[in-house]
Amino acid sequence: GDYHLLAVKATLDGFASLAFAASLGIGVLFSAITVIVVQGSISISAGLLQDQLTAEMINEMVACGGLMVLGIGFMLLNVVNLRVANFLPGLVIAPLLVVVLARLPV
Repeated sequence: GDYHLLAVKATLDGFASLAFAASLGIGVLFSAITVIVVQGSISISAGLLQDQLTAEMINEMVACGGLMVLGIGFMLLNVVNLRVANFLPGLVIAPLLVVVLARLPV
C-alpha cells in the first residue's frame, strides 16, 4: 500500500531517461513501453499475491534477488561472468521451498 519508494524510483528513472534520450534519441521512448508493461505486471502480480505470501517467503525471494544483484555487480566489475537470468526461477522456487519445508515434520 505504500507507493512512496516506487514514486521515487520512477522519478529517478524519468531523469535518467531524459539524459538517455538526449544522447540516444527517440528509441528511449519506445523502451518506456516495455518498462511500463514489465514493471506494471510485476506490481499487479505483487498486489494479487500479497495475501498468499508469508514473511518467510518474502525473505527468501529478497535473498534470491540480492544474489542476483550481487551477480550483476560482479559482472559489471568483470570479476566473473555469471548468467544471472538463470537465477530467475529461484524467485518462484524459493517461496515454494518454504511451503514444502514448513509442512515437513521436524
